[in-house]
Amino acid sequence: MKKYPLWKLFFLFTLLTLSLQGCLGGADDNYKSVTHGKNGDVKINIQQAAFKGKIYFTLERNLYVLDGKDKEHPKQLTKGLDVRDPAVSPNGKWVAFIVRYKDFSDLAYMPTSGGKPIVIAAGYGKYLPTNTDTPQSTHHWFAQPSWDADSEHIYFLGDNQKYFWNPKIVGGYDAAILDMQVFKMSMHDRLTTEDAIQNAQPIAYTSIGAGGLRDPASRPGHRDQLVYTSYKYTAPDFSKLAVQLNLIDTNAIQDNINQFPDEYNQKYHPGAFQSEIDPGVALTPDKADLMNIQPAFSPDGNTLLYVRREDATHMSFYSMPVVNGVTSDPNDPAFDPNSEANSQKGLSQYGRSAKLMTSQYLSQPVWSPDGTQIIYYDYHNTNFDLWLAKIVKDPKTGSYSLQKDSQIEITQANGSLDADSRPAWSA
Repeated sequence: MKKYPLWKLFFLFTLLTLSLQGCLGGADDNYKSVTHGKNGDVKINIQQAAFKGKIYFTLERNLYVLDGKDKEHPKQLTKGLDVRDPAVSPNGKWVAFIVRYKDFSDLAYMPTSGGKPIVIAAGYGKYLPTNTDTPQSTHHWFAQPSWDADSEHIYFLGDNQKYFWNPKIVGGYDAAILDMQVFKMSMHDRLTTEDAIQNAQPIAYTSIGAGGLRDPASRPGHRDQLVYTSYKYTAPDFSKLAVQLNLIDTNAIQDNINQFPDEYNQKYHPGAFQSEIDPGVALTPDKADLMNIQPAFSPDGNTLLYVRREDATHMSFYSMPVVNGVTSDPNDPAFDPNSEANSQKGLSQYGRSAKLMTSQYLSQPVWSPDGTQIIYYDYHNTNFDLWLAKIVKDPKTGSYSLQKDSQIEITQANGSLDADSRPAWSA
């Protein structure tokens, strides 16, 4: 057996150590303690070249903003509130978020520089007696706000219409519809009464009892288009879930309501056992146990980054071109988003999906404002933390990939980071 001098072995060991540090996100001396959480210090990677812009996230349900120009001093924007799902307006002036309580939640916003939150949708209610053993709750849940391109309107999830629909219209379902659906409101309006909440503009309806809708996001550069995730049970026995990404014309439902205001004669509505009718167009297949979730548009709106659950212990990021012309056709008054031909067109780009990376638990990908990086949550050493990676577009094929060895761990939060609350990134 060939023997090596000790100094050569030491040199090789040093190179191996540095290599492993690079793979795992960087050397320990790149991290500085910036605050103290319930499980210990919260550290931030202070590499000056890591990212540009401002990243919003929550630590122990407090909202923070991390400026790429001053990574050593993240600014705490809220205190003493259970804050979730920050979303920054396209003009960079406002940050919307959810404030969660025991039995309800509020939708609020504030200046990105900080200040007092302004509640625009209030979920507080009462328990009203009924003729049954179950009281009727007028509390409401709101979640996952997302700004429209005009920086004035907000899409959000809500159970706004839980008592609105006649059971005959929604497949015989005669209980409160608790599944979240997508609605829209102006930041200047106030949803503080039951009537106002119930009559907020509906954007997308759900399959009742399967988990509702998630992840609404307005499509940049393409007016009146919104992507979202839907959950529904599949036929014939309705025992398995299909989780899909969908694209919708944000005016389709309201235009139909304006044309046919009779609430008992609505073309679009939620429903149980696949009786729902919705103008959303599926971008991913309706297949049992296939889960595609958490879509994020590229800054130009032409590519979707999303999460696919591969199996019980593996999740992957994929990128996919976004199909055009499936939500509406201004030149065709008879356009039907639910036609067989249009449904097939909606799925036409799914086969071009490119896998970017795989890990045990990946979630909440967000593009940088310039489209050159992504930030996301990854799970290592029993903790979720924020990670950063460079994303590269092939000039010939238009497909995306992650630059090799570009992943950087941004936080070492010791379990204080709220990975169920998606981050936001502004210029």
